[in-house]
Amino acid sequence: MEDKEIFEKLKKLISQSMPDVNVKDVTLETRLLEDLKFDSLGMMMLAMSMEDEFGISFDEPVNFSTVKDVLDFIKARQ
Repeated sequence: MEDKEIFEKLKKLISQSMPDVNVKDVTLETRLLEDLKFDSLGMMMLAMSMEDEFGISFDEPVNFSTVKDVLDFIKARQ
């Protein structure tokens, strides 16, 4: 799967996890905590959505800072 396709799916998952976020403004440099105001529940919902959408699993705790960190994590596990 190409970066652009992963990014578009990721924006959809962000929107589902955090409905108040305007995903049109989301870029790869967007910070999850500072810019999108993700909290622990939002991060957990995003992780569960990623597991379903991309068929990946979280075997250990991961700290994502930016949307690019999430995209790179998904790419490395496909």
